[in-house]
Amino acid sequence: MTASWTALALAQDYFGFSVAQLLANIVNYAYYILFGFIIASILFSFFPRYPSNPFMQAVYSAVRAVVDPILMPIRSVIPSLKLGGFALDLSPLVAIIGLSIGRSLLLIIIGNFIEPVTG
Repeated sequence: MTASWTALALAQDYFGFSVAQLLANIVNYAYYILFGFIIASILFSFFPRYPSNPFMQAVYSAVRAVVDPILMPIRSVIPSLKLGGFALDLSPLVAIIGLSIGRSLLLIIIGNFIEPVTG
């Protein structure tokens, strides 16, 4: 066993966690944080004006800064669905489905390839 694998085994024994569990938790937390930001973006889209409250402006800007790099490429490929007098943006739905698929694939990789090696 090499020194790095020994350190991993010692970390698991000493701290009580495995590297695979740690990676799976990071993937799950990242998924739920991005999911929450996308939901917040959907809720903000119901109010078309920029908020006048400084705190809400900061929240709005933070949500847009996180969500726009995810949604803009999707919006450039998938146009809005025009329904009479309004348009329905499908990019958040596609992003949530893509995030779910990516999370599932990462958890499968962690479970099948990383956990047998690291324990």
